[in-house]
Amino acid sequence: MSVKRLGLPIALLVVAVLSLEIGLTALRQRQIDVTFTVHSAAQAAVDSEAAEGAADDPVLVLTPDGELTVTVAWSYQIGPRFPTTTVHARVQDERGQTVAEDSMSITCQNALGCSGSQELALRYGVRAKGDQASEWAPGRYVVRVMRAYSGQEPVEISSRRLTVVNP
Repeated sequence: MSVKRLGLPIALLVVAVLSLEIGLTALRQRQIDVTFTVHSAAQAAVDSEAAEGAADDPVLVLTPDGELTVTVAWSYQIGPRFPTTTVHARVQDERGQTVAEDSMSITCQNALGCSGSQELALRYGVRAKGDQASEWAPGRYVVRVMRAYSGQEPVEISSRRLTVVNP
C-alpha cells in the first residue's frame, strides 16, 4: 500500500522537474552578434571606390597597412547553466591558407544572464600569440567567424569577403 501512495507524488515531482527544465530551455537565449570594421590612413579613398562598384553582397575593402577588427557582442539570458562559448575568427586567402586568426571565450557565471563585447584584431601573419604582423598582401580573402559551445562542433555565425587593394 505505501508504495502506491509514494508513486503518485514521485511521478508528479518528476513531471514538475521536467516541465521546469523544458520551460527554462525554451526561455534560454544565447545571442551573439558580429560586426566587422576596417580602418587605415588611406581608407576613405578606397571606400569611395568600393561604393561605386558595390554589389548586394557587402565586401570589406582594406589597404595593405589597414587593420581588420571583428567585434563580438553577446547577450545570454535565463540560465540555469551556460556552457563556455569559444568564438574564433579566421581569414583565409583564395587558396584556403589561413593568414590571420584570433579567438576568445565567453564564460557566463550568472544563471540569470550576462552580456558584453570584445574585439578580435585580425592582423596579417598572426595566427598564434607571438607571431609578427606584416602588411596585408593585396588580394581576395574570406573572413569567417565560428562559435562553439563546450563539447559541441563549431558553427559558422558570420562571414564576409575581404579585398585588399593598394590605395
